[in-house]
Amino acid sequence: MSPNFVLPSVGIGSMDHEHEQCELALATLLADPTAESLTKALTELTGHFQHEEKLMRSNNFGNPGKEFSPYANHVKDHERILDLGYSELSKYESRKSSDASITIACESNTQ
Repeated sequence: MSPNFVLPSVGIGSMDHEHEQCELALATLLADPTAESLTKALTELTGHFQHEEKLMRSNNFGNPGKEFSPYANHVKDHERILDLGYSELSKYESRKSSDASITIACESNTQ
């Protein structure tokens, strides 16, 4: 992900705003790869993912609860993204390593 990455509009004002906030948090993380900026990005992403999944379920978007469900795959993507971030934060906190390790993890998971 480049710092200039912009998600296209989804046509729902609240989602577009949340996407902008997520983009900003991720750009900040790339520019300043610290535990604090990673925590802020994870907080932003977690809140957005929860809201997005709720909207998708309430509108039956992606066949939630069905055997073939793009919704379920989307939720798995959210979980994978958060797992990567929280795993990196946990590694950082457990060994109090340099911020470079966060940068390496971010860069290797965006290609």
